[in-house]
This record gives sequence, structure tokens and C-alpha cells, in this order.
Amino acid sequence: MNKKNISLQVYTARFFKPYDRIFKFLSESGLENVELFEVEAFDETKELLAKYNLTAKSSHIAFDTLNDVNAIISNLKKLNIKHAIVPCPSGKPGGKFEAIFDKNEEEWISFGKQLSSYVSIFEDNGITLGYHNHAFEFNKLPSGKMPIECILDQNENLKYEIDLGWVVAGKADPIYWTNKYASRIIACHLKDFISQDYDLIDHDSQCAIGDGFIDWKSVLKEVKKTKCEIFALEHDNPKSYEEYVLRSIKNLEEI
Repeated sequence: MNKKNISLQVYTARFFKPYDRIFKFLSESGLENVELFEVEAFDETKELLAKYNLTAKSSHIAFDTLNDVNAIISNLKKLNIKHAIVPCPSGKPGGKFEAIFDKNEEEWISFGKQLSSYVSIFEDNGITLGYHNHAFEFNKLPSGKMPIECILDQNENLKYEIDLGWVVAGKADPIYWTNKYASRIIACHLKDFISQDYDLIDHDSQCAIGDGFIDWKSVLKEVKKTKCEIFALEHDNPKSYEEYVLRSIKNLEEI
């Protein structure tokens, strides 16, 4: 994979601020694009992107920020962001990460409809709205359906950022889900795990792309057949984001 096609979800480096140093490192590493998160918190982002010749084609936005949809769209447009991606529903208070998003089928469908209701206003402003999965969207419901289907099937214009690592953590097949929603995929997250013997929900099981057990050559072959524009590295809690980025780039360039 060409380095120019690789991005980083800045969430990976959130504990290593300031962002000036982070963006400088990414630019010096040869990356040209970053994926933002909670764009409303980035007061200096526009200046930093210009300073280090980086672009941000996409950003994660919290579902709750859609309550003030005009404000979030305004912030996205200031940064020329083309894809707004909701990374998860609003969670229930307390408990482990996966548990706070435990919903029944009716609740998942309701969430999908709520999210889909914002698609047209984003489109009217030249921005696509999409959804990013974790592992819990692949916990099969009693009907046999997956939560990810309950979300995406509510509106064919709702786009999809497939997190390939979380699909695997959800014990699902990333190639199957890539092919199922091929026409909807505009971005993907690359996330790898040390071993299948680990608890893949545990962030400590994550590693540089290509150092784990996922068959990236086969998976990326299918992803590249879709409309995917963004291939974003993501690690939820790296000991060194620099080492993670450099190692992942090296491995991906060899695939």
C-alpha cells in the first residue's frame, strides 16, 4: 500500500499532546491525511493542518452533537471535511465499554432511524454522514440479525466506515461485511491484534498493523474494490504512537 493512502485516526495519539508535535511527526513520517475526532474541540486544527501540509477528509463526531447539527456542520466545513462519521450510539451510564451499548433489536433500529434522519442535511451541505462500528454491532440478535444491519439498513445513503479490527474482535468475517456493504464504504479503520488467544476487546491486545494475526493482504484486496477513500490506522492505547505509526506504515508498504 502506498504511504499516501494511509491516514491516522488522531484518537490514537490523544494522550500525547500537544497536537502541534503530533501533526509535525505525522507529516515528517510521510502521511498526508489525518482523521479527526470531536472536531469541535480542535480550535487550532485548521492552522496545524496548513502548517504541516496535512488534510482531514473525515472526522468522527459524537452522536449527541447532532442535537446542534448546524453548529457541527459549520465546524466541519471550516476544515473542508467531506465525511462526518458517528463512531457509536450514546451509551448507558457505567459498566464496561461493550455493556453500555447493549440494546435490543428495536433499540438498534430506532438508533439507525435517528442517525439516518440527519443524512439529508449533511448532504445538502456537501458532507456525507456515516457510521463506524465497534465489536458490539456483531453480537447476533435473537432474530438472527446483527445490530450493524439494523443501523445501516435504515437508509441506503448512510455511509459506512468499517473498522476491520473491531469486526474481527466481534468474531465476524471482515471480508463478508466489506462485500455486503461495498457500495456504502467510504473509509476503513485498520486495527490489528497480537493473537487470537487474547481478549480482543482489551486495548492491550492491539498491535501495529501487520504484526498481528489478521490477513491484511486478503482483507485489503476486498476493501480496495469498494469506494473506500480513507485507510486510517487506529490503536486505542499505544505505548508509543510514533512506533505504532512507523511500524504500521512499514508493514503496509510491504503488502
